Amino acid sequence: MTDLYLLPGCRIREVTHPDASNIQIAAEARQRNGHCPDCGEASHAVHSRTVRHPADLPCLGRQVRLQLQVRRLYCRNPACSRRTFVERLPSLIAPRAQRTDRLATAQGRVGVAMGGKAGARMLQQIGMPTSGDTVLRLVRRLPLPRCQAPHVLGVDDWARRKGQTYGTILVDLERHRVIDLLPDRSAPTLTDWLRRHRGIRIVARDRSTEYARGIGLGAPRAVQVADRWHLLLNLRQMAERWLAGVHGRLRRLPPIPRRPPGPARRTSAFPRSQAERAASADSRARWKALYDEVRRRIAAGEPLLTISRRMRLARGTVRKFADAESFPERAVRPPGPSILDPYLDHLEARLATGCENAMALWRELRDRGFRGTARQVHRWLGPRRTTRSKHTPQRAGGALPAAPSPGDDSAPALPSPKQLAWYLTRPRDQLSEEEAAAIARLEQDAEAATVAGLVRRLADLLRSCCVSAKTRCGAPITTLDGWLRDARRSGVAAITTFAASLQQDGAAVKAALTTSWSSGQTEGQVGKLKMLKRQTFGRSSFDLLRRRVLLAA
Repeated sequence: MTDLYLLPGCRIREVTHPDASNIQIAAEARQRNGHCPDCGEASHAVHSRTVRHPADLPCLGRQVRLQLQVRRLYCRNPACSRRTFVERLPSLIAPRAQRTDRLATAQGRVGVAMGGKAGARMLQQIGMPTSGDTVLRLVRRLPLPRCQAPHVLGVDDWARRKGQTYGTILVDLERHRVIDLLPDRSAPTLTDWLRRHRGIRIVARDRSTEYARGIGLGAPRAVQVADRWHLLLNLRQMAERWLAGVHGRLRRLPPIPRRPPGPARRTSAFPRSQAERAASADSRARWKALYDEVRRRIAAGEPLLTISRRMRLARGTVRKFADAESFPERAVRPPGPSILDPYLDHLEARLATGCENAMALWRELRDRGFRGTARQVHRWLGPRRTTRSKHTPQRAGGALPAAPSPGDDSAPALPSPKQLAWYLTRPRDQLSEEEAAAIARLEQDAEAATVAGLVRRLADLLRSCCVSAKTRCGAPITTLDGWLRDARRSGVAAITTFAASLQQDGAAVKAALTTSWSSGQTEGQVGKLKMLKRQTFGRSSFDLLRRRVLLAA
């Protein structure tokens, strides 16, 4: 019995089962002497006995409650102000506590993993019931782990409230664990932390100038490494902004001839109703008016931030309008997959025989396994009719739309600036035929060909170097210097500005090309931090969130 219910410093007298879900253990303290908590004087003179009723860890799926009999002893030290005291059991329970230390630790660990209310619900199911507030209080009582001094540090920001307040996460990249959270992402805060933690040799960070300044002041001898993923991200964002400005000009470029299409497929979305077309035209008119107003204010000399505040537009929207050579039209999206696609060959064949009865075609498809409605067949057949259906309302001057041919080779719409930027930064061997044709169409413009070539060169460089620490050499540095020289001579403002930013952060960028360290680990730890933050619906204080992150590490 004693081996099953181990109570340090106590002797078990009786174990009872009041009901099917509870166990009650009667025990008494078995210490020779007690020590006064004020003066430390040992005593074995008994004044009286008292019974404590703390909760303990569950056993066999049942809640455990102790009936712990302890002695009240006299303090024989005449200089002590305390006359009596209750003997203590430091290896089992704290003074005046309603739960044993091991139960408090277990409940606190559940709170670290799940949060307050969710942890309380889980504890109710495993025989350790308590409230959500108590769970959080026990989390705050857990001692923080002691970490060794890091030598390779990862630094990144995380959103306390997205778009408003941000903090900083610090990760030991050698030991793969979070070592601290900072309440903001300012250079002075990071500088103070680095000055208190000496011995840091390498710091991997994003492109933030604030972090660069903080690291330079707090750890001037540390090597700063710009994260390669962030370099690729900045490259893609630069390409996207430039493409958004010239997209109107690029849309007028002729398409590149492609191979004849294979199986029948939709080249455009289903035709929209007249009400949908009217709503789209009204939306375009509103955005066109906003674009004209932004351009007028820019011509008048107003700063972009002032325009954003006065017109209540996002800063990114104002910047996009400012960089655009013409009104940025909404990009035409290619049609997505449809459950009608596997049956297009049959529909085209039946249409060629002269069948224009949508219900008859739908019944044929239904017999072949089509699970959609007749409306989809009606929408596909509408623009392909040669004669008006008898159920179509007759409108004055209502001519039939031109019917697309089955092998229609009409010019595909140019992808959006964001899609084109993705195509440029992806490896060439991973592009589909349509994506490669879009890039070839883009490169018919001389300036676009220059931008595309430079973007691809830098993306290939960032992907090809630093696979491991053994690949350190001078070749990437020489290649980067050549790219910077060509970028400055390109004559494209976006490229030259981006090259200037790389040259300003040149030491960190070159370290990214010659070392294997990056912020990949740090980004993963930010994802774990977000999970912990969302468990409390983003309402936990910084101190509680920091404690949960460090304990979970």
